Amino acid sequence: MRWSRRPKPPERLRVDPVQCDGVGICSHLAPRLITVDDWGYPILPKGRLDPAQRHSAKLAVKGCPKRALFLDLD
Repeated sequence: MRWSRRPKPPERLRVDPVQCDGVGICSHLAPRLITVDDWGYPILPKGRLDPAQRHSAKLAVKGCPKRALFLDLD
């Protein structure tokens, strides 16, 4: 019997704008993925994350002091 790995479902990086304080740590943890506006609030990529972006996104989610970032399954 062969076991096959299922591909991971596509994910999107999301922010809870009420919870976010605009600290900007996420952009330091994932600089190629997240930028910030003039007030420090994250500007996230639109659409699904590719496998290379997923690792950076997870670091940003774990490092958010307000727990305002999360990965959302499509």
